[in-house]
Amino acid sequence: MNLRKLIFIFSIFALTATSCSSDGPSESNAYTRAADETPATTEVPVATEAPAETVAPDEDESAEQGARSAIITFLKSEFGLETEEFATCMVDEMHSLTGLSYVVLLEDLGEEGDEYDDFGEEATSTCMDFLSPEEIEMLASAAGPSLEISSDPDALGAILAVEEIDFADDTIVGWLVTYRSRSVSGDPIQVTGTIVAPNSVATEPRPVLSVAHGTTGMADMCAPSLGYTGEDVELNALVQPLLDDGWVVVASDFEGMGGPGLHPYIVGASEAQGVFDIVRAAQTDSSLGAEGPLIVWGHSQGGHAAMHASQLWQDIAPELDLVGVAAGAPPSQFPLLKDFLMNGPFQGYLVMVAAAFAQAYDELSLETVVEPEYLPLVEELELGCTGHIFEIFNPIPFEDLTSVDDIFSDPAWNARLIENDTNQVPNQTPVVILHGDQDEQIPAISSQILLDQICALEGHDHIERILYEGHTHGSAVQAYWSDFLSWINDRIVGDPVEQEKGCSTVTIPNSE
Repeated sequence: MNLRKLIFIFSIFALTATSCSSDGPSESNAYTRAADETPATTEVPVATEAPAETVAPDEDESAEQGARSAIITFLKSEFGLETEEFATCMVDEMHSLTGLSYVVLLEDLGEEGDEYDDFGEEATSTCMDFLSPEEIEMLASAAGPSLEISSDPDALGAILAVEEIDFADDTIVGWLVTYRSRSVSGDPIQVTGTIVAPNSVATEPRPVLSVAHGTTGMADMCAPSLGYTGEDVELNALVQPLLDDGWVVVASDFEGMGGPGLHPYIVGASEAQGVFDIVRAAQTDSSLGAEGPLIVWGHSQGGHAAMHASQLWQDIAPELDLVGVAAGAPPSQFPLLKDFLMNGPFQGYLVMVAAAFAQAYDELSLETVVEPEYLPLVEELELGCTGHIFEIFNPIPFEDLTSVDDIFSDPAWNARLIENDTNQVPNQTPVVILHGDQDEQIPAISSQILLDQICALEGHDHIERILYEGHTHGSAVQAYWSDFLSWINDRIVGDPVEQEKGCSTVTIPNSE
């Protein structure tokens, strides 16, 4: 349970919108005062050094005792305490530590500030023994979780900037974050993303879903977290059941989207780093409870990221409890994909991959694979998102765009492309591949080949595939979602995988 959060609650009495005067409660925060509203006879506390005892010549003992009783009654009622021992202890400790009279403390309930936080923490630590376990659990549930800038900005997952999301649903809370990660070249970088949790302080570890997003583009303006700005934000309906069941849901924008540099599109190590470091970011504050079992899910580009997360887990984040990975329509079989996408409505993906690899790897250059007259168009990758990229590059015949007959015939390019395919390394945790048989972007045959290739690798963990008849790249997500939820719930409770499904495909008929 999160005692630090409880200390914060009681140090400023910020849970209530009711204040207290000598006649009873009114709108408030307690034991706080803005400096410009401090009475002339009261010395304002600085840091943790208590001021001298306030002189209150006009206050008699009766007024003091009345104020003391009023604050105790208010605290006991407001926080639903069964007895008044904790409230009494808190009031007396704050009176002693701050040097303020009870009457002044009572008046201060309606003011804001943080001058007395340190005193409140000390008082709460002293008085915590007066709370029953049931009261502590109740108070923890009533308080919302928090996320703050990290004290060590160099640690992977450290929160560097944070802004709360204005959700329309007050049962959930979330943040837009900038966090510390590592680039594909090993340098420290800043990455943006979102963290969403139930709006209550965790009393035990919560399961975590790390979402790897699909292709949106390569520019900062394409970062998925930008969809969570503004007022009355609505959460994606697909993940709402997870929040209702107490999950924490995190999503990285990935390297280069919302941070410096060009997004290293389809670079597996970069994607996996983002997937794991956003979980580390959520774990920087224990009030979220993001220390529970971890699931990684992604579709399309996100499926590629999910596969690499399953294969690089022990290398990147062995301390995380990764219990399963779900990869929707994961790109693989890169030579096959190149032939499938060229001169079609999704040809722009190929340009994105080439530009990203040339940026990520020093030995690669676009000048060796793209015709010179089209090189200036590469700047368009950072001027718009996927639709813009398609508008620019799809109309150009692939044979005119490229200066080589086959990029895979170039040893340097071939090595990096194969390295970032999803068929080179065994999975280190259970994986389910989910795919629509009518996928117009990632052909279903590619994931069947992928399954066979992974199963031929020594040391792979359980892997299975589910094929959804009649579903395209986009419609497959809705089609497989209930199966996905069932599969991941089995993983987080520790149920064994169904061994008979290993290295095989189950086909689900179209029910529409």
